Amino acid sequence: MFLNPPFLWTLLGLLLIAAEMFIPGFTIFFFGSGAIITGFLSLIIPGLSANFTLQSIIWILSSILTLVFLRKRFVKIFRGTILNKEIDTDVGQTVKVIEAITPEKPGRVRYQGTSWKAVSYIESFEPNEMVDIVKEENLTFTVSRKILEDNNIYIEKGEKNE
Repeated sequence: MFLNPPFLWTLLGLLLIAAEMFIPGFTIFFFGSGAIITGFLSLIIPGLSANFTLQSIIWILSSILTLVFLRKRFVKIFRGTILNKEIDTDVGQTVKVIEAITPEKPGRVRYQGTSWKAVSYIESFEPNEMVDIVKEENLTFTVSRKILEDNNIYIEKGEKNE
């Protein structure tokens, strides 16, 4: 019972759909749905279970057809989202320079107990200076002695008492 073609095609389809969670691109899903369609057709059409060549053709055609006609519609539904990406919680935080930072060469800062890569486009900083994070991009902070106000104008920040 478990080695019959409808079961095997359905199992392959479910495995391919599950693999979509680990492989980006949203295409393997449609090959999985093609396999499930092939398993269903092998179950209801007499004689199809015995013809592997015809099953393979049905799988390829159903996979391509679902990919071409349903992908655009499904991408909108199953699109991933990055939560809170628009909120840079680290911007505005004061950090300590632990490796010199110049416009020509990135350095390192200490933030939340670990070392982070930091860049500055117009200023240079020496170790032990306190600077502010003005931008976060991936795992790199852009730092400055200035802070960014709501109106996007840099202003000089007053001395910190630490």
